[in-house]
Amino acid sequence: MKKTVFFLILIFFNGAVFSQGSEKTSLLWEISGKGLKEPSYIFGTFHILCKDQFKISKSFEAKLIATKQFCGELNMDDPTLQSQLMQLILMPDKNLESFIDSPMQHKFDSAFEHITGIAFTQLNHYKPFLSLSLLALKTVPCSIFVQPETEIMQMAKKNQLGVLGLETVTEQMSVIDEQPIDSQMIALQKMVLNFDSTKNLMKEMVAVYQQNDAEALYSYIKKQGDGGFNDESFIVKRNQNWIPKIKTMIREKPTFFAVGAGHLGGQTGVLNLLRKQGFTIKPVKY
Repeated sequence: MKKTVFFLILIFFNGAVFSQGSEKTSLLWEISGKGLKEPSYIFGTFHILCKDQFKISKSFEAKLIATKQFCGELNMDDPTLQSQLMQLILMPDKNLESFIDSPMQHKFDSAFEHITGIAFTQLNHYKPFLSLSLLALKTVPCSIFVQPETEIMQMAKKNQLGVLGLETVTEQMSVIDEQPIDSQMIALQKMVLNFDSTKNLMKEMVAVYQQNDAEALYSYIKKQGDGGFNDESFIVKRNQNWIPKIKTMIREKPTFFAVGAGHLGGQTGVLNLLRKQGFTIKPVKY
């Protein structure tokens, strides 16, 4: 269980599929101007994909290795990341089943175990996000899947690029912790008891993502609602917190960023916030 927790939590934040960008929109964007000597790049990722949906084009790789460092939402190369995460997701003083109404408990437990192959009682003292992540794995219609940000990071390391993160695992988990446990449990119950709908929504979202349009994906996510997680804290505040860090990094050296694609689009998205700072943001075909 402990060996898989680290991966399961992170898939809710990241992932990617690679396709050719158009001239007007893309998921890969160049950041230039405002005195920068060399451009940086930011790429929008997705949760998790089947292995046959994942590839890195030569032109994408060229943009990555033209920079000097790689930056994800977290520093995936931090050897202490897993141990930090394990400390943060445990809640020994609480029992998740106590948040489920007694008449629904048997139905929920049976459905959860049928979907995941794991008895919910084994997760009673872990935060709901672990259970949600286990369920997210089961929405992928294949047995072999990838977490692409890790693949991009490994390519960066192979080319001797530094590896950084925009936030710590403590900061990332604190955003989730802002949501009351009972609200998270409502989202979990809806996901379990309507799992076919959940799988269909994931399929739709992948299809929208494959359109390679950051704004279209942002609009789709907004239309679906937050599923129990607050958009203001989960996306908007994090975007705002990232901008000063991004500015510092790209002034020091050209950087390749990979963040969840839902962070790119919209008026409060990273792309528009960077434009407001005076940077030139251009879509890149890859």
